[in-house]
Amino acid sequence: MKCCILLFLLFTVQNFPQAERNTKGAENGYAWLAMDDPALAYSTSRENYLSSILERLRLTNAKYPEIEPLSCKEDISNLNTKENSDKISMNDVVNEIDKFYSRKENLVIPIVFAYCYTIKKFAGAGSEELSLYRNEVLLFCYE
Repeated sequence: MKCCILLFLLFTVQNFPQAERNTKGAENGYAWLAMDDPALAYSTSRENYLSSILERLRLTNAKYPEIEPLSCKEDISNLNTKENSDKISMNDVVNEIDKFYSRKENLVIPIVFAYCYTIKKFAGAGSEELSLYRNEVLLFCYE
């Protein structure tokens, strides 16, 4: 009897749909939500993850023409010229990304774009501009 129950549980767990943690090869909101979960083997802090994104961008200076219109390089430059930009902490960025992913429809968006959305918000983008950016990113994700 125990064997049947165990097989049933194994079959049931394997048949539940798993959230896809990648969109177009990049980790998305599902991966973000899984971070900092001590039950996961690859758990890491969200701050470390964001730091690694920034370091990769700095070191590789890679150009991806298909996502260039969705980048936030200009917003980062604008943010750096703002008076209180040095008061924005990594924790502030993490909290904003958490808010971004609190909307279920945003979970398919890669983390790098959630980061850019947050930077745009800190740089002073209005709600209409942020909504347009989010819609462009969603179009890119579903192409």
